[in-house]
Amino acid sequence: MNSRHRRVEWIWRILTFALLAARSADLVLAAAAPDITLAPTTLGFKYTIGSAQPASQTLQVKSTSTALPFSVVVTSTQYEGQWLTLSALSGTTTASIIVYVNPWGMPAGSYQATIEVDCATAATPAHMLQLTLDVSDPPPTFSVSPANLTFVYQTGSAAPPVAQSVILTAVGAAQTISASAGTAAWLETPSASFAMAGIPTAWSVSVNPIGLAPKSYTATLTFTSPTANPKTATVGVTLNVSAGDPVIEAGGIWPPGVPVNSGPTTITIIGQNFFVGTSQAYAGTTALTTTVVSPTAMLAAIPASLLTTPNASLAITVVTQTAAAPSPAQPFMVYGAGPQIFAVADAASYSTVGISPGEIITIFGVGLGPAQLAPFPGTSLPDSLPVGAAIATSVTVDGGAAPLLYASASQVSCIVPYSVTSGTSVNIVVTYGTNASAPVAVNVMDADPGIFTLDSSGTGQAAILNIAIAADTTVSYSLNGASNAAAKGSMVAIYLTGFGQTTPSGDETQFISGAVTPLAAVSVTIGGLPATGVVAAAPVGSVPGFLQVNATLPAAGITAGSAVPLVVSIGTATSQARVTMAVK
Repeated sequence: MNSRHRRVEWIWRILTFALLAARSADLVLAAAAPDITLAPTTLGFKYTIGSAQPASQTLQVKSTSTALPFSVVVTSTQYEGQWLTLSALSGTTTASIIVYVNPWGMPAGSYQATIEVDCATAATPAHMLQLTLDVSDPPPTFSVSPANLTFVYQTGSAAPPVAQSVILTAVGAAQTISASAGTAAWLETPSASFAMAGIPTAWSVSVNPIGLAPKSYTATLTFTSPTANPKTATVGVTLNVSAGDPVIEAGGIWPPGVPVNSGPTTITIIGQNFFVGTSQAYAGTTALTTTVVSPTAMLAAIPASLLTTPNASLAITVVTQTAAAPSPAQPFMVYGAGPQIFAVADAASYSTVGISPGEIITIFGVGLGPAQLAPFPGTSLPDSLPVGAAIATSVTVDGGAAPLLYASASQVSCIVPYSVTSGTSVNIVVTYGTNASAPVAVNVMDADPGIFTLDSSGTGQAAILNIAIAADTTVSYSLNGASNAAAKGSMVAIYLTGFGQTTPSGDETQFISGAVTPLAAVSVTIGGLPATGVVAAAPVGSVPGFLQVNATLPAAGITAGSAVPLVVSIGTATSQARVTMAVK
């Protein structure tokens, strides 16, 4: 009995404890209030001015258990938050709120707003979400117009096509733009970079078609701005080169003729609008083997079959395929028996403007003398060469014999008699054997100074000796040149011909045996500055017409160099251009 009573008592105690535990749990649960959560916890928008509106984003408002009512408040100190819009400002969890931003008209910068979600019955009555809108300037842009340029040029024109301009327009931040013509050497444009900040800029584009063969050329002018979007803009450039009519210069065929029955002869043709592959030389209707050297020079081979008729004239023309017309014809002579004079020139400068008394001249032509060069013997000044030959060369100037220095089939050198009168015209005749050339009229001048040059070309380094005087008055000479330049303030000896009448009166038939000086005043400039101590005299023992001029270089002001300009004046006549000497 007692045992049964105890068992019931224990069961009652266990049930009582379980009931109390359950009530305690209910009390705990009743104490934990529901709360609101936001997802995401921050919002960020990015916008580039001028682009599409930023996409909307969604804010999820949820509760931890029971559905809760809420309200939303938006605050911003920038533009009063008018740039921010929500799809709802109140609701009940769970809810989705669409968030919109409208940055129209807003300058670049960072904008902030706070979205506050309030619920009085939530464990946390107010939840804050930070929203950021970043507005940025667009990358700068630039454009160029027009997109294409076309230039037109005809070969031989006096001037290249007129430059054209493209207009560059930049938008946005300042930027640095550069231009490149690529590999088109004929396309010319400033290569330096330049800054742009909104003001349209004209960019000059020019072309240099000199030397281009007739055809259409294309290139791309590329403008680049590293900070722009896009970074490049291009302009297509077209240069249409058409062939001008070929022209052979008057006297532009060398040699101008050959004796009858000469073998195949190659002539040089000087003119313009000659092009490889499209220009062809003709003798009459016969096409000649042609080699175009440059737009202004070509070689053409005349076959022997065209050189069999004496005193014939071949009409030489040049035809360019794309040109409107062939060149006007220039004659090439097939001479009969007897000498033919092509040119009379100063022996040092090769000037053909005239001659002066006592000048050493060179006569160019064909059939002038023996096939092998015949020089004068050095012991006399003969009036015919070879000396004593049955068939010899002689020269007369207005009927007077001219002493010869050498004779050959293509060149004869002689001394102009001092008897010629300045201001007149005289006839020069070359006789070889019994055949005489046609007379060639040449003007006579007071002086025609020509400086002898080292390579006998009439230009470049002059034939000059540096003169050194030692302390014991010993004089030494050395050849002037780049490796042996004359010092400033030192003395040099210059050699020339064409200095006119002399004191005493000149005699072209006798070697110089005493003091012979020019009748006209002699002056020298070196590097554009006057030389001092100028003394001019014909060297004793030399042939007539040969003059040595000693001059002292300026001690200061002259620019040193290996090619310093040198000019000798005889009276008012000056020596040829492009003659130089070395100065240190």
